[in-house]
Amino acid sequence: MPHPVVFRPRGGVILAVVAIVLCGVGIVTLAVWNGVAGVLEWGAPILAFAWLSYAVYIQPSVRMTEGFIDIRNVFRSHRVPWGDVDSVDSRYALTVHTADGRHVRAWAAPAPAARRALGMRREDVSGTPGDGDTRRPSDAVGTESGDATALALAALARYRRDGGPALPGGTVTTWHVWTIAVTVVVLAAALVSLALAAAHG
Repeated sequence: MPHPVVFRPRGGVILAVVAIVLCGVGIVTLAVWNGVAGVLEWGAPILAFAWLSYAVYIQPSVRMTEGFIDIRNVFRSHRVPWGDVDSVDSRYALTVHTADGRHVRAWAAPAPAARRALGMRREDVSGTPGDGDTRRPSDAVGTESGDATALALAALARYRRDGGPALPGGTVTTWHVWTIAVTVVVLAAALVSLALAAAHG
């Protein structure tokens, strides 16, 4: 893996971009038809929706290098050295199990929804890693969890095959302070705006 591999589900990014563009159009429309008063009244909820679309669908990612897997979720990031990885699976999402028993799930690689999972056939997972009894719909090629897990398993196997050292306890977790702060501010502003609008009838 000479270059980092970054996994970010395309469908979620497209939905978020569409939502953000529509929010921008909404703000402009408010300004044109209702002026500053309209923007002040409804701008905060629209801005909050745009921010949450970014934070939930664009910001999360999975980044893999020769030395570690970096799982960036909405409010926290986890940098897990391959040497600290005990196992990888996809039961609810791409999940990395560390040597000390931690379970790190990737927001960017969720398992397929129940409707899609029920519609899958045995052939859909026949080519995925694992034994027949342990394969799940979440392992299927073309699913977010399945594709990300296959990449992680391949990188982990390569690391172990090349004699990478064991690094138990090497996982580092970082809180996204700015993301949390901005989320609190925009949600509070949206709630105040909606409350004032309700009070004015």
